[in-house]
Amino acid sequence: MWLPGNNVLRSTRFQYPTVGAIPVKFRSKRWFLAIALVVSALIVLWRRGPEEVQAYPAERVLRTSTIDGVPYVLADDGNVFRVITERGTWTWVDRVFDPEQSARLFVKEGDAVFRVDPDSGKRYQMQKQFSDGFEDVPEDADGLRALIGEERKWTEFTLQTPQTPAISDYVALRNRIIKDGAGFLDASVGPSKLHAHSGQQSLKCVCPAKESNMVCSKASIGTGFLYFEQDEDFWFEAWYRIDGSTRPFTLADLESREVKESPGIRLMLFDGNELGVELKALDKPKYRQAAEQKVAFPTDQWVHVKWHVLLHPDDGQVQVWQDDQLVVDHRGPTLPFKGAVYDSLEVGISAHSFGDQTATLYVDDVSVRPE
Repeated sequence: MWLPGNNVLRSTRFQYPTVGAIPVKFRSKRWFLAIALVVSALIVLWRRGPEEVQAYPAERVLRTSTIDGVPYVLADDGNVFRVITERGTWTWVDRVFDPEQSARLFVKEGDAVFRVDPDSGKRYQMQKQFSDGFEDVPEDADGLRALIGEERKWTEFTLQTPQTPAISDYVALRNRIIKDGAGFLDASVGPSKLHAHSGQQSLKCVCPAKESNMVCSKASIGTGFLYFEQDEDFWFEAWYRIDGSTRPFTLADLESREVKESPGIRLMLFDGNELGVELKALDKPKYRQAAEQKVAFPTDQWVHVKWHVLLHPDDGQVQVWQDDQLVVDHRGPTLPFKGAVYDSLEVGISAHSFGDQTATLYVDDVSVRPE
C-alpha cells in the first residue's frame, strides 16, 4: 500500500530468509561452517532493514507526506520511499505505478489521447466530454449489456455484494451477465422505466447492505474512456433520486486506474444526508458544507447535482451545487500527486457502507465536460 488512505507503510521487498530441508549429508564440518556463515550474513542484512539509497533530486519528487510522524516521498519512477532525514537517504517501501507502462498505454497525438489495448494494439480515443440519458435500450440486464461498449462509452459495472464480496466473485458475475446473458443476483444496475427525470428511462441501482467483513457494497457503472490531467477542469452533472430512507455513501468516483489502489476524488453524502467531496489519497482531505448552512439531500424526489473540480495536487478547487445552490466551495489538493491522470469515472452506488437496509438510487442525464 502507499499514500492513499492513512495507513502505516510497510516494505514488502525484503523478507526474512528461510532455509528448507537439504537432502544431503554433510561430510565435512567446513561445509557446515560455510552454510552457517551465509545464513548469519543474511540474518545480519535482514536486521539492518531495506537498503538505503541517496535521495533523488527535488524535481523527481511527485509528492511528500508524513504518516504517524514518518516522512515519505513518491518519486517519478513510481516508487514510494521512507525518508531517513538524519542521513539524507531513503529506503524503498512500495511501487505504486509504472511510468513506462503508462507511456505504452496512453499515446498523445496533438490534442488527442489514445488508450492502446496491450493485447490487440487497438487504439481507443479518450474523452473529456461524455453524456448519457440511458434511453433507447431495454430495461434491466438486457439494457445494461447494450450500454457497455464503444458506442455508449460505458466499459464496466460493479456489483459487489454479500453474494459476490471478492473481486474474483463480482468479475465472474460481470462476465456471466455480459457474455452468457445471465441475470442479476442480490444487486442490480440497469435502465428502468420506473422513474425518469427526462425521457422514458433512467439508470436504476439497487445495492444490498454490506456484511460485517466487507468494507462496502457497490452497484455502479463506469467508463474508462475519460482522460483528465493536472490544471484541467472537470465538470460533472447528473440528476439523482434516492428511493426510501436508506442513502448510499458515494454517488460518483473519478479515479486513476493505473495507480495502485486507484486513488481519486469522489462525490459523496457525509453523515448520510449532506453532499460533499473527499480525495481518496494522502490524509483524505474532505470538502464539506459549512456547519451553519448545511442543506440536506432529500429522498423520493429528483435532485440536480453539479460538481466542479480544478485538478491540482496542492491548490485545486472543489465546488458542488445542489439544485443550483452552491453548497461546497473549497480550495486544496484534488490530485493524489503531481502529474497524476484521472482516467476512470464510476457512477451510481459506488459505495454503500452504513446501515443494514438495501439502497435504491436512480441516476439520469449524466454529463461530463472540461469547462
